[in-house]
Amino acid sequence: MTTTPTRTAPHPHLSPRPGHDPWHRADVLSMRQYGREDLQDLFHHTDTIRASTTARTRLAGRVLVSAFYQSSTRTRLAHEAAMLRMGGTCTGFADAGVTRAGDFFGESPEDIARMLGGYGDVVVVRHPQTGAPRRFASTAGVPVINAGDGWGEHPTQAMTDLYTMRRFRGGLDGATIVLTGDLRMRTMRSVLLALRHYDCRLLLFPGPGMTPDPVLIDEVSAGAARVERAASLAAAVRDADFVYMEPVVQPDYTVGRSAAPAHKPATPDAFRVDRALLENHAGPHLRVLHSLPRQDELCTDLDDTSFNGYWAEARNGVPVRMALLDLMLGA
Repeated sequence: MTTTPTRTAPHPHLSPRPGHDPWHRADVLSMRQYGREDLQDLFHHTDTIRASTTARTRLAGRVLVSAFYQSSTRTRLAHEAAMLRMGGTCTGFADAGVTRAGDFFGESPEDIARMLGGYGDVVVVRHPQTGAPRRFASTAGVPVINAGDGWGEHPTQAMTDLYTMRRFRGGLDGATIVLTGDLRMRTMRSVLLALRHYDCRLLLFPGPGMTPDPVLIDEVSAGAARVERAASLAAAVRDADFVYMEPVVQPDYTVGRSAAPAHKPATPDAFRVDRALLENHAGPHLRVLHSLPRQDELCTDLDDTSFNGYWAEARNGVPVRMALLDLMLGA
């Protein structure tokens, strides 16, 4: 089972700065860097990129370097597909065990970042250590994207999630969003930080011992969002527009790779989302989002229903990152 993540205090120096372009040649490390207008600009640019007939040449000659010290399917491939679809190229590694960071030398993130920054125009980093992408950014010399760091954050996933909600609903103001599962996860942290800018209602239904950091909740509550606790999923989904969920059966996010155990515990019934739950208690407009991969907490009997928002969410990861890379590296 997982270890308890350490509490992370706010980073005032990452607050949005008036008049400052938050994207061009800038690192993407935390959702604390972005205000509501910044996110709206990203989402509008994503819509523009989707409709563009010239996007495939906008980043010709640019190189994206993947540095993934943890397993990934969607995040790594979506960043790489985004760069390729914009006319750029990709290199990098998906297993630190094949690098000098994973052998006798234990090469430091700072040294690897210096090297990768000389090979590419942007470095995308996933790492089991919270704060490792910031260490990369200190020496890379090119923009660094945090693709998930331990129990820290996963900002590009949150950008994808909010864009998906916007596509389904038209906007986030006035929305009711249920967040369930392990609310300590880096995906949840970034989503909560992003949603603080919107006049929405957040209903939290965490797994046992998986309540969000109180410092984070205070930070979110100080924004426009209203944070409440839900008594049950059945009660929470009645008026909800979205269920945003993560597993309660988790690996240890402080290690590079976690092999599947011989006997994995089942998700408690109270935290499983299936067709019967939603057909009996939710409105037909509700959409379920999940960053994936899923286990038994998200049942496959939802796949062919209108409640399924998670495959659209996964697909949206490419155009959102196309727009992000264009804002970071484009002319």
